Amino acid sequence: MVRPIIAVFLLVAALGTDPARAQQAGGYKNFVQFKGLVTGIDFYASNRQVIAPFEKPAAEAMVRLRNLLGEDLPRGAIFVCSTLAQKDSIYEPKVLKMGYGWTLMATTPEMRAQEMLARIKSQMGDEIPAEILDRVKNRMPEMAAEAGKQMVSTTVQQIAYAVLQSSLAKDLQYRSSRLDDMGKSPLPDWLDIGVASYASGGSPNLASLQQSMDQTFPIEDIISMSRPFVASSSDRGGGGNGGGFMARSGGSNGGPGGAQGFPSGGMMGSPGGAQGFPSGGMMGGTGAKSQGGFGGPGGQRGGMQRTMSKDEQDRMLFDSQSGTFFLYMIEKAGIEKVKELIRYSLEGKESREFLSRPDVFGPDFEKIEAGWSDWVKAQKPERNFGPRPEVNPNQPN
Repeated sequence: MVRPIIAVFLLVAALGTDPARAQQAGGYKNFVQFKGLVTGIDFYASNRQVIAPFEKPAAEAMVRLRNLLGEDLPRGAIFVCSTLAQKDSIYEPKVLKMGYGWTLMATTPEMRAQEMLARIKSQMGDEIPAEILDRVKNRMPEMAAEAGKQMVSTTVQQIAYAVLQSSLAKDLQYRSSRLDDMGKSPLPDWLDIGVASYASGGSPNLASLQQSMDQTFPIEDIISMSRPFVASSSDRGGGGNGGGFMARSGGSNGGPGGAQGFPSGGMMGSPGGAQGFPSGGMMGGTGAKSQGGFGGPGGQRGGMQRTMSKDEQDRMLFDSQSGTFFLYMIEKAGIEKVKELIRYSLEGKESREFLSRPDVFGPDFEKIEAGWSDWVKAQKPERNFGPRPEVNPNQPN
């Protein structure tokens, strides 16, 4: 009896956490399974430290989602990949057969750096110029912090999309590749974005929206239109807010090839995407935060200038308007009205009919839009929206 007990003790010590919350992941030898950290979600990662940044935001998101959609939400799995080998080992159909309703993959900044260097090698050969390697190494510390924040923020929003599609669209087989397609959810597109904004406790690109209030869509259109389409690209990393960017060389290399002969939008100025580095890539360029609004000119850094297509600008604008209008409705009409709107929409009824009711906003959409506009202008970009959910770490999982 002594030897098995010692073996268990040594395993727990190696994992760095308690036995109730970590165990070897069956079928995924590169991962350890962590259960009980967040109600409704199992994590798979190399160690607890990798998961730590996700725990509180994911727990708060699940509390908010249960507040809107009810307690009976499908269980999910999140794989946090620190190496390319981990990423390559994940097979989504296999994960879903393990009993999960949805699954997501998040990639750490370190893994993204590995991936980027592998892509540079495939384009330039094993002999990467020392100048490029130095630039990668020098940018890593500052990029890692921002990339880590973006990774968590994007994953939390994807949790909301995954829960919506797997819990509300029961006749549709879940696929993580469909998360960016709001048409796969039975809710209107603006409500999908709004729920994700509420779940993540914030509003996407609020500062840019405040600078671009003269370019917005009418709110009456937002609540009825489809989310603007943006063509997918392997460089975008799938989904995410802001989509991709086109890199234009502003340095001595000139021409459409961009810096060091890379194609436009290639590794030297590639877009961040859903789980990648912040917009601007590793080697230069600027993201949406530096563009002075949705249509503003891109800045320059490291000889690269970045611009967004009209479709991408429209997507960002739609997401920001949808998210802020949803949060505005919560503050002005109350969470119970929002829950009623979700039920109303699931019956196939139009958002406009509900919002026009006297007990919600009333029929005057010019007045509704003016109220929303004043509210947006008064918000602070760093504000955490919605009530701070109480998270009970001992809640049954």
